[in-house]
Amino acid sequence: MNFLLYPLSAVYDAITSIRNNKYDTKRRRPVRFDLKVISVGNLSVGGTGKTPFVEFLIDRIQNIREVGVLSRGYGRKTSGPIKADIEATARTIGDEPMQYYSKYKNLEVVVSEQRVFGVPFFEKAEVVILDDAYQHRAIHRDLNIMLSDFNKPFFKDEVLPLGRLRENRKGAKRADIIIFTKVLGDYSPELFDSYISKTKQYAREDCKILFSEIGYGETYNLRDSSKVSMPNFVFLLTSIANPDPLVSYIEEQGININKHFKFRDHYSFTEKTISRIENEMGANQTVIITEKDAAKLKPLVSKSSLKFLVMPIVPKIMFDQEEQLLEIINNTI
Repeated sequence: MNFLLYPLSAVYDAITSIRNNKYDTKRRRPVRFDLKVISVGNLSVGGTGKTPFVEFLIDRIQNIREVGVLSRGYGRKTSGPIKADIEATARTIGDEPMQYYSKYKNLEVVVSEQRVFGVPFFEKAEVVILDDAYQHRAIHRDLNIMLSDFNKPFFKDEVLPLGRLRENRKGAKRADIIIFTKVLGDYSPELFDSYISKTKQYAREDCKILFSEIGYGETYNLRDSSKVSMPNFVFLLTSIANPDPLVSYIEEQGININKHFKFRDHYSFTEKTISRIENEMGANQTVIITEKDAAKLKPLVSKSSLKFLVMPIVPKIMFDQEEQLLEIINNTI
């Protein structure tokens, strides 16, 4: 069956390569703005842990610089540049931007399909994080961070639709930092060395290559943000690209998942959805959700008897290399 996809993959590769070549040869030039820009993205379609890593950056930058996040606002029901305010919802700005805006009080969040038009909406930001913008080359960035799922590394993948890459592997050469995310379990030093060796076939010589594992923060109540412990029996509700690591973590804690309600990434929940799920679970049940889904669910659950507990996902840089990463970021901003 794959042989049928090769021609389509070749066409997609050619189209994205032509576009990239215009920037590489400076026939098309990115717009520079009078602020520092850090881009976070990936070569593949979804599931690399981008949102937790954007929060990782916000947490570490906001104490020294005013920070803003600029996103396309995928999945929103609006269009054009919008700056998040107290009226914002996941439907108006997208689930991930709403997650950032809800979590960080002083953070400026702007969404715009054409990100160039969104930058002027920032009023205080000294550093802007471009969310999911590795292929968006219209804005000059001072630091380009590329994420790749350790379990599905870019150097083993193919261009859509044959694989999950949005562009050729050679796109890795634009990265200043490449981070392999979601490392699970113990692996030999030789395996990590092989990842570095294979990555260097595509990346620049000066590119920093790092690894991160998934960590989880303290669980809290969706309604009042109070810290709570998980009971022994829960339901799980997700609409994220890859919930498998979360499922594994919950089960490793000795907690039984009665049922996993698994929706597609960026699924748009409604009160009818919540009512249907509650009818199937039964009243007063405990439901584990991620922060990404919390941004969409909070306005919808006021009438529900279900107890929604939010589990934050926190990336952890491995091999004591977080300081090296922070030094690169600090030197940039």
